[in-house]
Amino acid sequence: MEKYGDEDFIQFLKQGREESRNRNIKEGSVWIDGRDAVFHEREVIKKQLWMWMPDEFALMSQEMARLKYPNENRPEIIYTSEDSTVNITFSKKKEKLNPGEEEQVRDDIELLILRLYPSAGTIEKQTALAVQNRIAWFDFISPAMDMDVYNLMFFTSLKGTLLMGACNCLSGEQGHWKDVFLQMLASLRTAQQQNA
Repeated sequence: MEKYGDEDFIQFLKQGREESRNRNIKEGSVWIDGRDAVFHEREVIKKQLWMWMPDEFALMSQEMARLKYPNENRPEIIYTSEDSTVNITFSKKKEKLNPGEEEQVRDDIELLILRLYPSAGTIEKQTALAVQNRIAWFDFISPAMDMDVYNLMFFTSLKGTLLMGACNCLSGEQGHWKDVFLQMLASLRTAQQQNA
């Protein structure tokens, strides 16, 4: 039986469609892991912090937060996808953080994480510029109960104190989410100091 390459042609068309899809979270729906996601800016901390995130994300219930983050020192604010596999967390700390100290905090936390999870290993670490803030971040894969989790931890200043957070998803979805997480970080906006 003669093969006409239909599978190759279909794959070629599929790849072309994937490459032509919008990848900018501020310019309409974005194709992520087989579905469209629409993003809008949300107020994360009342009158203090805003970030673009998928419309489907909602605040995680206290019960779910206790299950997913059993440590009592869990993040204060957790947004999650409908299936709870993609999360964005925020914690306002009391520690002072002056501009330019973001990298030092990131490096200290990175060492702590690597001590907790020696097999994790840092994938990448950078400093990004958001609307008004510098955001130091690093990413790694950590073991969870029954699968590995991709984590991107970030650190910035909010009214002169430390704001730390994390974006995470299943490690197998890292390729779909990492660029989206970085765009979300770049969209982070804080209230102007004089409005505080």
